[in-house]
Amino acid sequence: MYELLKTIMIEELEVEAGQVSPDASREDAGLDSLATFELSLALSQRLGVTIADEDLFGLRTLADIAEFLEKRTTGLPGSPGTSGSQTADRAEGREHAGLARLLGGGDGIDPDRPGGPAPAHQLARNETPFQPPAPVLDAITRAAAEANRYPDPACGALRAALARHYGLSPDRVAVGAGSITLLQALLTVTATPGAAVAYSWPSFDGYEVLADLAGFRTVRVPLAEDGHDLDALAAAVDEHTRLVLLCNPNNPTGTASGEADLLRFLDAVPRTCLVVLDEAYCEYARDPGLGARLLTSRPNLIVARTFSKAYGLAGLRVGYLLAEPGLISRVQRMVMPLSVSDVAQAAAVASLTAEKELLGRVQETVAERDRVRAALLALGFDVPPSEANFLWLPLGARAQEFAAACASAGVDVRPYPGDGVRVTTGTAEDNDAFLAAAEMNRP
Repeated sequence: MYELLKTIMIEELEVEAGQVSPDASREDAGLDSLATFELSLALSQRLGVTIADEDLFGLRTLADIAEFLEKRTTGLPGSPGTSGSQTADRAEGREHAGLARLLGGGDGIDPDRPGGPAPAHQLARNETPFQPPAPVLDAITRAAAEANRYPDPACGALRAALARHYGLSPDRVAVGAGSITLLQALLTVTATPGAAVAYSWPSFDGYEVLADLAGFRTVRVPLAEDGHDLDALAAAVDEHTRLVLLCNPNNPTGTASGEADLLRFLDAVPRTCLVVLDEAYCEYARDPGLGARLLTSRPNLIVARTFSKAYGLAGLRVGYLLAEPGLISRVQRMVMPLSVSDVAQAAAVASLTAEKELLGRVQETVAERDRVRAALLALGFDVPPSEANFLWLPLGARAQEFAAACASAGVDVRPYPGDGVRVTTGTAEDNDAFLAAAEMNRP
């Protein structure tokens, strides 16, 4: 397997032969973010099975990668040492790997499952287990009846509804097809030669992807034991840092920083550096209004939020930014026109109206999350407190083994190779199935 890896790196990635030794680190071998993505595609094509590039990120040396590939492909048709032709659809493999790279692996698709039935209990994607409430479904139906018409390119009704919701003017709201597209637009309009973006790690996988696409140099700051190391993150900001991306509550750990710590951090960051507070999971936190409250006194602060999680509109793709009008105008001009459908806009407006019912469901999820955590602690797992709709199990080297055991029990969880496993809070039935699998694979 190492020989195949070496051949691909030299012939397809144009890596110097002297850099390709088994004990070489990923960095020494020239495997930056883009090269790792290209390697995953090449391996998928050669081996006939999708190799997700985020799996390769957790492996330190080329020997580690070769060993992972050996285990990943054992017994598959077309893999070394087996018979049969390659059976994976290569075009589909490229599509899955590319989407996984953009969306952060399990956050929206399962790159390792190109076909076949979905697992019975899907706890890898941080979706809500509840369908939209009746008023939202009614709004979707009404809007769908006029699908022959183009959507409002300015998202006027939704921007006005969000402005009323937060007590802001509409020119402080940008809307896009998911908050990730708005983050991409923000990075694009702020990129300059030699610029850097800083963020905690581990955090949302998409940050590095979007930064790479915009031409930024990325600076990762390791998490502290209890969450973001805000002092270290502030210290990492220099004259080249244009943005700090702060996921709060953090994905995948669920930990969150409070108001006093965030204010101290914002005071330590130069006003010339923008700070994005990514609040995709804020509805599940103890202080869901934190980001919007801080906007009033921090002109360099940007709040990113989404309807995909607590509001249950992941399939319709709608998110938003809250920031200063000048920056909102620049970002909105970069967003693809007509990218947010009228169906999505209508559903989002109706969701704001139905917020009381939706937030009642959030409390159900929070109660289930805390029940599952208590059960895991009783089983001997280390599980930090979470303020999101998922839990983090820092399993280290056991992460993939544990995820595979859960998959065998029909439970889909999200492994971070070498770090841990993230488990979404689902229905009581989903959660009980996960706990049964965890009990069979306790520490």
